[in-house]
Amino acid sequence: MPLLPVALVYMISRMSGWQTLAKRYPWRGPFPEPKVKMGYGVFRGWIGYNGGIVVASDATGIYLRAMPIVLSFCHDPIFIPWTEVTQITLETGFLARGYRITTAKAPEVRFALRPTTFDAVRADARAAGITSEG
Repeated sequence: MPLLPVALVYMISRMSGWQTLAKRYPWRGPFPEPKVKMGYGVFRGWIGYNGGIVVASDATGIYLRAMPIVLSFCHDPIFIPWTEVTQITLETGFLARGYRITTAKAPEVRFALRPTTFDAVRADARAAGITSEG
């Protein structure tokens, strides 16, 4: 892999807030069966992970990891327990909509899943008592 693209992907992982979430909500185990293999999300309102997020969920929380090989070398896997989710709100931006997930340990990280990606985990969130506004 040429050095410039590697450096850009590394910088994006730091600027986006992904690594902040990964440090506060690390996942250290086998990744569960994905509900979405090419998920869409956005960090900080403008850094798009379009087709680059693998998403899983269950009764305990939501699991996120970056696309294998291309992004995973500098994007550690994330597990956010539903008990740590303080709010899920539908946000409409200039070009797209997304369900912003706010967490207790990283409220400063602006992170949202696009509606089609969020739909895959909505039932698990609802079963855990987390409702989405919008």
